[in-house]
Amino acid sequence: MKSLYAVLVVVIVLLAVALAVADRAPVLRPEKDVDGKALPFGRRPHQPNDKPLGTGPFKAIMAEDPSLPDHTLYYPANIGSAGTLPVITWGNGACLNAGNRFRDFLTEIASHGFLVISGGPIANIKYEVGPQENPAVPAPGSNPTRNRGQRAAAPPAAPPAPGDAVGRNTAPQLIAALDWAEKANKDSSSKFYKKLDTTKMGVGGQSCGGGLAATVAADPRIKTVAIFSGAPGNSANNALDAFHSPVLLIAGDAAHDIAHQRTIDTAAAITKLPVFMAWQDGLTHIGTYGMSNGGELGQIAWQWFAWQLRGDQKAAKHFKGTDCGLCKETSDGWHVTKKMID
Repeated sequence: MKSLYAVLVVVIVLLAVALAVADRAPVLRPEKDVDGKALPFGRRPHQPNDKPLGTGPFKAIMAEDPSLPDHTLYYPANIGSAGTLPVITWGNGACLNAGNRFRDFLTEIASHGFLVISGGPIANIKYEVGPQENPAVPAPGSNPTRNRGQRAAAPPAAPPAPGDAVGRNTAPQLIAALDWAEKANKDSSSKFYKKLDTTKMGVGGQSCGGGLAATVAADPRIKTVAIFSGAPGNSANNALDAFHSPVLLIAGDAAHDIAHQRTIDTAAAITKLPVFMAWQDGLTHIGTYGMSNGGELGQIAWQWFAWQLRGDQKAAKHFKGTDCGLCKETSDGWHVTKKMID
């Protein structure tokens, strides 16, 4: 009996430790892909595009639509069971034109009842690992303009191989996703006919894609903005002056995220709108997007959009109040600044 009790105690302690570190910034792994690029979140078996995934009640798939060829769609597999779906247009880190780059992260959001439209078609499966390279943070006193965040590499001189990401995400591309959603919702031949809530649209993006999101935020249809390690940085940027809806800003720490200070500056520059800004000790610029279900940032993203676009008050508790979900996660290294949120 005593031995059984001892085993139970050990199990409980181990479980408590596991839960305590579950949301801490991940340690990046040293594995490489076939091209010699980092695989910071390790290797996972590739899942078919039409396999329903995500932790939400409406497991989601990744697909293309011939009427929107330069984009990738994420939406509940059983679309009829999810009610009308708010729409989110997304800009990829590095402005990479591969719609499957943030697959785990965007599928997680969609599984909670959204249509998410990412810039770029579905490219080679090698892109489905999330951001891979963490930009070096410039030393104090150096010129930071040479490395302003993830940017897509120049196209190779040789013709691209089948499945290679070609071109870059652009702000007009994100706007085109909103235009298409409005049209599809009215088209009786579309699978999305009367299944979208086009009065509830949001925009998000990471790094270079966050800059695109900042530009698109001026669109009057946008009801909320979520920028991950990619804020424009100061009020001199005309994009900030055109913001008109609540803003989520997430970043890593000063040592690991090149967008850390710009995120703080952006939060300070926005004075007339609700802003929730948080950064985490040890979190890198490449975040947790490539982890299973997008890691903790996947949870933060869907909860923000659920609150802002669906009025989900349970999700709102992650952000509202002095004891908000992220506010209490000081042991996991989170630092929170809020304006007009509570």
